Amino acid sequence: MFPSFATTSPSEVLKDYVMQEGYSEISQNIAHALIESKQGILIDVRTKEEFDDGHIEGALNIPLETIHDGIDLTQVTNKETPLLLYCRTGRRSTTAGQILVKNGYKYVVNFGGVNTWHYGLVETSDN
Repeated sequence: MFPSFATTSPSEVLKDYVMQEGYSEISQNIAHALIESKQGILIDVRTKEEFDDGHIEGALNIPLETIHDGIDLTQVTNKETPLLLYCRTGRRSTTAGQILVKNGYKYVVNFGGVNTWHYGLVETSDN
């Protein structure tokens, strides 16, 4: 018998997934399916330098240092839009997520860090 290398479609991965209100943590395969199906805004909360060294394609770079109590993200005008957060290990995205929920964002999910992301990164070119 040969091993199966078939990939699972985002709709199949998300079949039983229900996004919770408030802050939650999800697995990276759920995050990948949400990203692929364009369900939310992807936010990297690392520094610009870290972001430029490699980030998930389509991510906005909003460093944790710029996220504070009372902030409204100019890139997200609807606070009911799901926010998909990550950093290097998940610690900074946890902090950012808790602040954003406190500031009225309804769906904020953290899927950890790029150090364990298996779906590829892109670099920002200086050219």
